[in-house]
Amino acid sequence: MNKLTKYFLIFHTIMILAAGAGVWLVIKLFFPEIMVKGYFIIPLYFYIMGLIFIFRFRRTPLDKPAQLVNLYMLIRVIKIFTSFAIIFLYWLIHQPGIRNFASIFVIFYLISLIWETYFYLRMEKYIKLMKEENKQPSDHERIDL
Repeated sequence: MNKLTKYFLIFHTIMILAAGAGVWLVIKLFFPEIMVKGYFIIPLYFYIMGLIFIFRFRRTPLDKPAQLVNLYMLIRVIKIFTSFAIIFLYWLIHQPGIRNFASIFVIFYLISLIWETYFYLRMEKYIKLMKEENKQPSDHERIDL
């Protein structure tokens, strides 16, 4: 599990850096009118949420798949509410730029949704592999010819 966690941390860091720099570059070059104050807050928020996601999954017992699914859904709900809170706070602080901020935030949310789903699928494959390796010979299906 430790190797998988390191992989997730490295992958998550690279994805946030690439997405943050890539979106900033595209906005700066092609759409400078939608650049927002405090752009760095958006990638930082998704980086922190991703770290929470990774470390919570690390502590989840592998022998309880229902608990893993519940944790995944709970993290999604928390992420939705905190996202609305950040957008609301930005609206209170800087009303004129809220439309651009929310648009960029939604782009990052969709990107993060994709790679967190990838993390979850990798975690499920890892759990399945661990169960296969820990099976006793009597547990394997028998093929009679």
